[in-house]
Amino acid sequence: MGSRQRPIVSQANLSAWCVARFESPLSDILFESGYSSAVLGIILHDGRRVVVKVRPWYERLVSCWGVHRHMWEAGFPCPEPLGPPERHDSLAVSFERYLPGGEHLPRGIGAAKELGRVLAELVKLAPPVSAFPHLHPHWGFLCWDDPGDTWPSATDIAEDLNERHDPAWIEQAARLARSIIRGDRLPAVIGHGDWWTDNIRWDGGRLLAVDDWDSIVSLSEPAIAGVGAALFAFGQSTIEESATFLDAYITASGRRWTTLEYRRAWAAGLWARLFDARKATMLGDYEFATRLEEEVEERLDRAGVKRPTEG
Repeated sequence: MGSRQRPIVSQANLSAWCVARFESPLSDILFESGYSSAVLGIILHDGRRVVVKVRPWYERLVSCWGVHRHMWEAGFPCPEPLGPPERHDSLAVSFERYLPGGEHLPRGIGAAKELGRVLAELVKLAPPVSAFPHLHPHWGFLCWDDPGDTWPSATDIAEDLNERHDPAWIEQAARLARSIIRGDRLPAVIGHGDWWTDNIRWDGGRLLAVDDWDSIVSLSEPAIAGVGAALFAFGQSTIEESATFLDAYITASGRRWTTLEYRRAWAAGLWARLFDARKATMLGDYEFATRLEEEVEERLDRAGVKRPTEG
């Protein structure tokens, strides 16, 4: 399954890019995956194995590559990036060294603890924001600072999220969550903006690799941790999983959070969930919204706001 952004890559183009980058043509394809990007594991004619990523060009991808390179050189578990993204017409093409193996953690409290801890370690090891100033997220589920109360654009579907208002509680809760996180003046840090369990691989309980370095963003620490806590379990973490994740993150970060920081983390996570719920309803899927409605009151409460009662 892919999004409308995922490019279709011909073997002729892929081989030409390999010749230009490695002076060796494509020999075979090991796998193909990806949602917004086309991700292919390939074997070159000279026997080298690499992974190529092809996605729409954004200038921010150059900064994402810089952070990825910094983290790899610092010893953080991740595939080695093999040069910055190259622009081919409207596409960005980049290569990583093939790092196979590993498994994804099943959802649950154990995964919440481990993934919260690892995200905190990534943020601590990341370079300062000043080194890579062009990492503002372009995905709607992180764009709560867009002006007005309308939904930002979704990058992976063509529909306008503002054309549907059923169920109405989604917009109501989104406005309340936005009231907590909009205009966040907390210091920005560099972190991973798409912290799903599918992007983190483990080998016998040892962290093998974090993937998807195109998703590096610059946001406040509570926002990064809060979104990760809300989404890590296939986009639908339970309240207990989210709370455990945040506790593990805070412990690993080595500092105590203020009440405001904690509330902003819950608000950011809720906003991301509401965005995904509205996006799903645009496609006729109400399962995300139904599950989230059972938790929305408590998530708002933890964010420090109350949904007005209907009179």
